[in-house]
Amino acid sequence: MERAAALRLDAEWAKVRTGRPVSSSGTRMRMLTELIAALAPHAEDDLALSARLSLRYGDLARHHFDTGRRADALSAVDKAVRHCAEPARHDDEHARWYARALISQSVYLAEPLSDELGLPRYAFRPHGEQPCAEDRLAGLAAVEATHRAIAVWERLDLSDPVNREGLAQAHVFLGDRLEELGRPVDAAEWAVRAEREFHTLWQPPDPAERAHAAMLEHLGDQLERRLRRCPFEGGLTQLHKRELLPRRLLPLAVLSARIDGVAPEEVAQGLGLDRAEVDRILRANSWRAVWRFDVRRADGSWEPLAHPWRGMDAVTDCTAEAVAAELTDAFLHSPDVPPEPTGWRFALWWDEEDHLDGSRFRMTSAPASRTPSTGASAPPPSPSPVPSADPS
Repeated sequence: MERAAALRLDAEWAKVRTGRPVSSSGTRMRMLTELIAALAPHAEDDLALSARLSLRYGDLARHHFDTGRRADALSAVDKAVRHCAEPARHDDEHARWYARALISQSVYLAEPLSDELGLPRYAFRPHGEQPCAEDRLAGLAAVEATHRAIAVWERLDLSDPVNREGLAQAHVFLGDRLEELGRPVDAAEWAVRAEREFHTLWQPPDPAERAHAAMLEHLGDQLERRLRRCPFEGGLTQLHKRELLPRRLLPLAVLSARIDGVAPEEVAQGLGLDRAEVDRILRANSWRAVWRFDVRRADGSWEPLAHPWRGMDAVTDCTAEAVAAELTDAFLHSPDVPPEPTGWRFALWWDEEDHLDGSRFRMTSAPASRTPSTGASAPPPSPSPVPSADPS
């Protein structure tokens, strides 16, 4: 196909890509495949067409990914990255295309590390479930691709708001990738950096103020989740020392540390607060303890018990271990304790019932014994909780 005809086909695709006219998935796929075949011969000696071919491979990758064909998506996005690498050296617009292709590549690589809700599947290191070697390597490759994208944005003119926003978005993606690898402290750092960059960039009045507010709210929610999983020493304390712990989230940090059993005077020292301020925060901010007792069935599965052995309550200035001790003592002295050798387990969460690896305290009874094995499960990576003997 002649170069002019290929460009006309590309212009038609641009309309289809934005939904005008509406076309079936099969029609779009066929048109995109024909367009790539038409552009490829002319892209070999033309940097602008090579960059445009990169865009179309990116479209193809997105189509494959959205239809559940991750391997095909990775193959296509790899071609998108390769075709845009050289044009990116010569033109800022092509450099932006290149950076976005790298971000897409990182998202596709990291896909096995998130669950169906898009939340990190393996965020509870070091004692939580870990990804297989192949998925972990893919996650590390995703981090590397994101770093490459950041390097591209950093080389551009950062007085241009488009480039500044692209860099801030790349920092958001880096935090996502690090959280998926079970590194909440690093992930929190990049969320804070991105949040600050967006606040500087999006000054009201702004025509996209509502979309920006939604983005900042989402980023704030991510940051809170990550801070809950940070250990106190080497985590929250280091973020504070590096001025990466926002003032508005100091109460969350104080509460998290206290739940994990850190003494109030140590909390004050580690977060640069007066002891009186720590006490005030602890009195004013309760946390919601959520618990569940399960009993082992004959087939090896676990069956949750009913209220009061599955419930929640507000707690003020009390550690997870103390709450767990009160609940398990009540359970052990109740008529609901299963007869030996039936096993049981207990988990206590902060705010909502979730994955066992994310519990603040966990205990599993030893078969044929009334001596339970315990595991204080602060948000990983935490200072050496005792792993539960729970085989599930």
